[in-house]
Amino acid sequence: MNNYYKITISIVIALLFMGCSSQQALTKKKKEPKQEYNKDAMNLVIDGALANVVGRPKDALLKFHQAAEFDSSSTGIYYAMAQNYYLLNEYKTSTKIINKILQLDPENLDALILLAACYEQESKYYQAMQVYEKIVNITPFNIENLYYLASLQIALQKNKEALVYYQRMVDLGVDDPEFRMKIGYMFLQNRAYTEAEAIYTGVWEDSPEEEEVYLALAATRKVQEDTLGAIEWYKKALDKNPRFNDAKAELRALYEKNGDWQEAITLYKGLIEKDSTNLGNKLVLGHLYYKNNQTDDAINIYNQTIKEHPNRERSHLALASLWKMQGDTTKAIQVYKEALDVNDSFYYIRQQLKNYYLDQQEWENAISLYEPLKDNDTTYVGAQIEISNIMMEKGDTLQAIQQCEALLDSHQDDWRIPATLGRLYFYIQNFETASPFLDKAVVMREDMPHLWLLRGLNYMQLDSMHVALENFKDALNLFPDHPAINFYVGSIYSQFREFDTALPYYQKSLKEEPDNMQTLLALAGTLDELGQFQHSSQLYEQMLTAQPDSPIINNNFAYHLSLQSKDLEKALGYSKKALEADPENGPFLDTLGWIYFHLGEYEKAISFIEKSLMFEPNSPEVMEHLGNVYEKMGRMDKAHEYWQKALDLDGDRKYLKEKLGQPTYDE
Repeated sequence: MNNYYKITISIVIALLFMGCSSQQALTKKKKEPKQEYNKDAMNLVIDGALANVVGRPKDALLKFHQAAEFDSSSTGIYYAMAQNYYLLNEYKTSTKIINKILQLDPENLDALILLAACYEQESKYYQAMQVYEKIVNITPFNIENLYYLASLQIALQKNKEALVYYQRMVDLGVDDPEFRMKIGYMFLQNRAYTEAEAIYTGVWEDSPEEEEVYLALAATRKVQEDTLGAIEWYKKALDKNPRFNDAKAELRALYEKNGDWQEAITLYKGLIEKDSTNLGNKLVLGHLYYKNNQTDDAINIYNQTIKEHPNRERSHLALASLWKMQGDTTKAIQVYKEALDVNDSFYYIRQQLKNYYLDQQEWENAISLYEPLKDNDTTYVGAQIEISNIMMEKGDTLQAIQQCEALLDSHQDDWRIPATLGRLYFYIQNFETASPFLDKAVVMREDMPHLWLLRGLNYMQLDSMHVALENFKDALNLFPDHPAINFYVGSIYSQFREFDTALPYYQKSLKEEPDNMQTLLALAGTLDELGQFQHSSQLYEQMLTAQPDSPIINNNFAYHLSLQSKDLEKALGYSKKALEADPENGPFLDTLGWIYFHLGEYEKAISFIEKSLMFEPNSPEVMEHLGNVYEKMGRMDKAHEYWQKALDLDGDRKYLKEKLGQPTYDE
């Protein structure tokens, strides 16, 4: 049960007890019973509160309105009504009811706080501020109310007034640095730099050990383009504590942005003098030496870190990376090999060396990296799987699968084995065999989105679209923002021609990966299908700006223009450009034929669409286009032939039945 509604029951009932004005005054007549509240109103309020608990706010409102008929002057009943209207986003109605409460009880704090909230939801910040001024007058020592008032004043740029209330909070004993930093941040967001800096400085004086306050003071300087002032605060932070990592990173970033490599080097040399055990500082210093063309100094410090920290993988990786940037692969490989001699559990170094061998197609050398690990209980399965992957890269698919299948009986609880086998079978397009392995892998590790993704793609290859859709939607319950999973949900709905349903999934995917061309193309195509050409035009322009020579973008933009029968000569240019890059592409040929159709050049249209069918013999869209061209040419027998073929291939094109003179309902 939602905690809010648990509280609501008790609050509403308590308010009714306190707020019902139908209470009888106590008298000395003992025979007359005392009536403290209207029972009918109380019962209706309880019913309303219970309706809220089960998620029926509109039913609750009805009960509260009925209760008000029995007791028209109960502030408790009116408050329950106002609160429900607020929850239903009916802020004006809530405000109107709250004003009734305030007529009965001008200092009703609950009502005033709810009124301010309504004003804020309607962006009426000035009115909200006035309400909070009244609230603060009633509760001058309530820090939370003072905070809300100060926040509203800052938003309305009443900075002097806000500082007064901030100071009152401090005087009342608010010394929590985090709380005070929030106030400072609000001033900073509203460009009240002087006020923000004054608050941050006060916090710094009281809590000089907090890194956050140094960062805030530096940020206040940065937004005013006072780089030197920001640098001074970062330096103060590091003087206080050399392990303030964020201040260190920010100062380094400023130096690097300005190309002040020597300043950065001096900074890190000083940090190392204060703390010679910090490996990270030494590795950064090596990087800075390299950027400042002091390569020998960089090599020396990396070698020093390897000597001091032989079991820290980062040291070896840094030196190898330097040699790679210098173009000396031989020395980089030597560093990797020496590192593995020191510690054979260096995972990333082994991966780097493996990738090098794979690039050079040195398969046996790559496999030899993992052979020693097969004798270790903790690395046995991982080593076998890596060897399987290398065999797959080599092209020895059967041996790769056999290598992995040999692990099934002995390591039944290791998810990596079914996951790898599912991937290997998927890779060789044996989707039926891949399916049970991927099912098992997902059950064992449902927290890994790439397994859900691969299983869904496998179902799609099996043409089990509804099962694939169910898989992807289950995955979205766990990973609602995953771009690829959202994309494929949209893709399946598009295949079902449910474009309205597909649209939000593409939009969600694009939000997470705004430059993904595959998603941009799918979204633009969906908008075209929905007739939202203005929005899709913007997407095509965006894509063409980024990739003006992309054949598929040129083709799809051309088709987009043809759908509107506009700028057809322009569309012709884009279409021909796409075909120059890929002259045997069936959809591209269909696009060009479709443009000629709209230009009224039907013979040319027939020529290109028929050629398209040579490469896309099972495309219902191409069949339908060809039928439409024959219709314009008056050759209805041929038109009917191709429309029927399109309908046979895609039964969802029910509008073709009308063209064919067939009933559009199931007989």
